[in-house]
Amino acid sequence: MAQTIKETVQVASLGKWGPKVGDVFYSWSKNIKDADKGRVVPGGTYDCEVYVADSGKKYINSVAANGNVVTPTLPVSLPKKALTAPKASANLSTSGLLMTRSDWDAKDRRISRQGCIQVAVQVTTDFDKAVELAEKMLKFVND
Repeated sequence: MAQTIKETVQVASLGKWGPKVGDVFYSWSKNIKDADKGRVVPGGTYDCEVYVADSGKKYINSVAANGNVVTPTLPVSLPKKALTAPKASANLSTSGLLMTRSDWDAKDRRISRQGCIQVAVQVTTDFDKAVELAEKMLKFVND
């Protein structure tokens, strides 16, 4: 026979459908509020209203506000790490040469040209018009 009981539970872990108490998973009842679910954390002990179905399955209807929660403690002093600035350098090739300002400018021009050609081809379906548009855009980018 189904019944509702008051039970003090110690939560070992949380699963997708509810907490694990000892070796048994309890499920959340459809009547439980989201705020009650949020109160439950692993390691805490709670006073709960539990519905026990005829099959023996247990469903948590509510969690009492006076549940004892074990809060984790942090160490008194955390180890300090030395902060180092990242080294910003981009290699032009695998030979180890660093990119100069003119190298960056050339790279920017190549990217701009590629973008102009891509846009021209995507915008127009006629190849001749695409070439004409790309030439105009490239003239604008290069000047």
